[in-house]
Amino acid sequence: MKDQLSPIVLMYHGILSGPSAALPYNRGTGAELYYISLDNFKAQMKWLKDNGYSPTLFENTKALLQPKPVIITFDDGELNNYQYALPVLQQFGWKAYFFIIIKRIGKNGYMGWNEIRELHKAGMIIGSHGLTHEILTNLLDSQMEEELKASKRNLEVNLGIPIDTISIPRGFCNDKVIETAYKLGYKTIFISERPSGLKSGCLSRIAVKSNWSLKRFDMALNGQTPFMDKAGGTTIKILKTILRESGYNWLRSVLIKIWR
Repeated sequence: MKDQLSPIVLMYHGILSGPSAALPYNRGTGAELYYISLDNFKAQMKWLKDNGYSPTLFENTKALLQPKPVIITFDDGELNNYQYALPVLQQFGWKAYFFIIIKRIGKNGYMGWNEIRELHKAGMIIGSHGLTHEILTNLLDSQMEEELKASKRNLEVNLGIPIDTISIPRGFCNDKVIETAYKLGYKTIFISERPSGLKSGCLSRIAVKSNWSLKRFDMALNGQTPFMDKAGGTTIKILKTILRESGYNWLRSVLIKIWR
């Protein structure tokens, strides 16, 4: 996927049916920042249609050349993706990517193999989100390679289809991780926000957040960031550089607990 087109890519996580909906098993601190209500998700999809956007797949190069292409992705493999996101996507006739954490398949709140197969039958793209959702840059090279290789192999064996797309877990990556993924047979690699200094080809994404209004959604699609969000993003980049992955995650968890 190196040096190819770079369309707008939206990154979703959980879609909740209502304010009292329970979060799935083993969600990390701060995961609720990325949960979207079903009503908001429907409104965002309608906004895309009303404003001339064309959700498509990266493999569809002709569609990427059309005005306003956009790619929709879902991380983690939560059951609510199948229950709520899939019917909305089908209503609009759109396809999306669903990235699966192998060790959470069938756990409370996550899709089982039957649901994942149904997504594939519906024309959705199934990809890897790692074996255990570990931060790959924290691992030894052999461990990192196993996370990438075993998750790909597990999906291929159980689904009977080739798996060549991956979403790198937890937003931390470097050139070694990306190039290892390519070496192992992945063709399309999605990350979160692109870290400074990364040279490898991959697709960065816009993380859609729970508190976004349609106006904020509009701004994101047009490459605009409110001042406070921009300042916060700059601070996060600095902290990630200074504290590195484990230190930043620890500080983030502590601060979120305090702010609650």
